[in-house]
Amino acid sequence: MSEEAMPVPTVAEVVESWNVPAEAIVAARIRNNILVAIERGYDDPQLVADLAVGPLVMALGQLEVELADARRRIAELERLLDAKS
Repeated sequence: MSEEAMPVPTVAEVVESWNVPAEAIVAARIRNNILVAIERGYDDPQLVADLAVGPLVMALGQLEVELADARRRIAELERLLDAKS
């Protein structure tokens, strides 16, 4: 039984296939910026990975800061609720 070789997707097709939720504005911006870079000829897979890592690290850092702040606010609200009961 012979298997037909599946066509290898282009780098742009791979990036376009990333399922980014509509509400994920930062992730969508990163994806779109990478697609623009690919359109301009920067389509080496390693370069695309490099272009993604920096913004992802920055977004992760922001998420960590916001999550820590949210945890502090939740803890404070829980203390206030406990004090009232």
